[in-house]
Amino acid sequence: MKKILLMVLALCMSSLAFAQFHIIPNKNDQITQWVEASYSRSANKGLERNQHFFSVAYNFDYNPFDVFLGIQFTDEVTDFTFDSDWWLAQFDGHYGRMRLGFDFGYHAQWYNNISCEHDITLVPAELHYRTWSGFWVGLRTGMFRKMSDVYLLQKMMNNWNILLVLSLGKQFANGLEISLEGGTHSRYRYPVFGTAFFTPGIAYHFSSGFRLGAEVEIVMRDWIAVSYYMDSLVFRFSGRVSF
Repeated sequence: MKKILLMVLALCMSSLAFAQFHIIPNKNDQITQWVEASYSRSANKGLERNQHFFSVAYNFDYNPFDVFLGIQFTDEVTDFTFDSDWWLAQFDGHYGRMRLGFDFGYHAQWYNNISCEHDITLVPAELHYRTWSGFWVGLRTGMFRKMSDVYLLQKMMNNWNILLVLSLGKQFANGLEISLEGGTHSRYRYPVFGTAFFTPGIAYHFSSGFRLGAEVEIVMRDWIAVSYYMDSLVFRFSGRVSF
């Protein structure tokens, strides 16, 4: 992981030597939106049994802001996520565009009559670099505050957790897209530190603006200990319409 982070930083910093700073928004920016629906099936070894997941999401993007709203539900667990990006600086270079900014997010989970939790991301920094040929790399890091209410205990528990997400991907001219994401949380799950998510994915973009995707979310528990193990696999299929 350290070697990958160093390679990402080296790539982004080297691009600055040939970059030109642009005020955002500018006349070339356009509003882009998409709506997505997905179905997932999990194979679990942990507390939560095998589940069918359904989710719907909406994303709005117009420099310098990006807003995401999504909800995922099963017969036991409901997750809601709000996430917003605020890009403060943008550099357009010969090879691509780099953006630096901050993120604010909120996640809530309701687990039947067992518990509920609220997660608020605080002061995380973001870096995103995308080449004109379609390759991208992104890095998010910071902290989030978890507030958990276990109904049986009748007590609210609070703790701080580390947030770290690294994403890589490539969109080809023929519409094919491949991606890989790894980090401490996923779009709809914010566990305590020590859990790692690895998500390889593939998608195809049609000329009509429709995107069909598939990915596998691999969840590892006790990642910081010697006894780490695979907790679950989540197979996800999604359809997205951009407009």
